[in-house]
Amino acid sequence: MEERELEVKRYWNEVSDSEWYRSLRTEERLNRLREDPGTAFYPGVLELMEKHVGDFRGKKILLPSSGNNHAAFAFALMGAQVTSADISERQLENAGQISERWNLDIEYICDDTTRLSKFGSGTFDLVYTSNGTLSWITDLEEMYRNIERVLKKGGYSAMYDVHPFTRSFTMEAWKTPEIRKSYDDVFPDLHWRVQDIVNANARAGLRILEMAEIRSADASFWYTFDELKTKTAKETANINDWKHNPMAAIPAWIAMISQKQA
Repeated sequence: MEERELEVKRYWNEVSDSEWYRSLRTEERLNRLREDPGTAFYPGVLELMEKHVGDFRGKKILLPSSGNNHAAFAFALMGAQVTSADISERQLENAGQISERWNLDIEYICDDTTRLSKFGSGTFDLVYTSNGTLSWITDLEEMYRNIERVLKKGGYSAMYDVHPFTRSFTMEAWKTPEIRKSYDDVFPDLHWRVQDIVNANARAGLRILEMAEIRSADASFWYTFDELKTKTAKETANINDWKHNPMAAIPAWIAMISQKQA
């Protein structure tokens, strides 16, 4: 394993037990997800997948960089056969404890998202990557080549992540937009552009079916976990209305679904 991968593994093994991540595993948060699995997905993302993939029941779904595993729990609750993969053993251990309590049959495998080396070709109906994945990927084209490889013919790749447009700005709520870098400055901090995502899909042989650019829906987009704890409802009112918060005029998230050729 390369030094960068080891650094990423160490980082997420530590973060998995942070106050922020523990807040994602509270009984209140998890019970809400269990009652309504759709709450595991940002508004519009689940609808995009359902439009193209259809019923998840019986589908084999892989979640690379599975993180907090809320999406893994949700897919399993909706009847899918779920495999959760992450570079962090601790993330998988914490998720495994939850799925065991809920009696969810989720397979957990520690693997690197770029290579997916522990998965055979033509295995899955859907591969889903969610928020935060792309900012850790050093070779986007290799990642999508391997996503295409592990998909069955006619299978789907779905992604949801921070919109690349936001990377050029400081993204401070209530303030006039302030540019911090060029949109074309991809490296060294892995600022993938829309064209990089689209081209990586195309070169891997995946046909893009639909893309969605999604506005922020709550205050969590604008503040860190620690900052948000100090904010009142009055302080965050209208935060997603661009007439009050100029930065809200920029799409916050991007979602895309593509398909392996049959």
